Amino acid sequence: MTTDDPISIHEGGDFKTKKQFIIFKNQLDAFTSNNLYILKECRENKRLLDLRYDYLNNRVNHIQMSVIFLSTLSGFLQSTKEFFKTPTPGVSVVGISISTYISLILSVSKYYKLDEKKERIHNLREKYSNLHNKLDYRMDILGPWTNHKLWEHKNPDEKLEEWNKIVQIMEEEYLGLIDIKQLLCTEFEIIMDSKSRNKYNIKNKELINYNRKKLYETKKKDWDLEQKIKDNKINLEFKSSIRLPDEDLNNWDDPL
Repeated sequence: MTTDDPISIHEGGDFKTKKQFIIFKNQLDAFTSNNLYILKECRENKRLLDLRYDYLNNRVNHIQMSVIFLSTLSGFLQSTKEFFKTPTPGVSVVGISISTYISLILSVSKYYKLDEKKERIHNLREKYSNLHNKLDYRMDILGPWTNHKLWEHKNPDEKLEEWNKIVQIMEEEYLGLIDIKQLLCTEFEIIMDSKSRNKYNIKNKELINYNRKKLYETKKKDWDLEQKIKDNKINLEFKSSIRLPDEDLNNWDDPL
């Protein structure tokens, strides 16, 4: 029986040397690499959009909160000026000042189109999220095939035929995903110019460093505590005061 005989593979031959497996492996690597490349680029863009959206959202919220607060304050002064015997000219000046500020700040906000920019970025973030989900779904389909043991003691022609069905699905969807990515990247570059990308790339790095420091401090405290427990030879087992059903990792080992 030759080494190219599918029956020898079915009986436990070296399936990784077979032409069918090599074709499958090359295609799997290509699909995985393409998906990860698109996913990585899109996640980086979405991360910058998240930071930009957070900045605009805070600006808009601060403006709206100041308008609400000052409008309430103006109404309060107008309603209680007789009760507290507040000088009418003073209340009038405060009211006019507040009205002027509100008119000015809302005009500035409208001039810079903060709400419009925030809404546009929010919509683009949603589109990126939808693309991420589609790419994650493709990776989930490919996931089981990364375990090459599926080919062990199997007929290579049958496995390749089964794999070709996945290939057909991957290829049909790929061109559509590329078109979506092109549209999203075009819109991203319109919204985020070079200056904005550089600014939020730096901010992103700063946040990463900050989070790493906080994680280091937390891990160090945990390690110090473990060493203290170990040095004092204390058998300390933490249990929550209320045990939830989902805290058990294996529900199947419970007796009937």
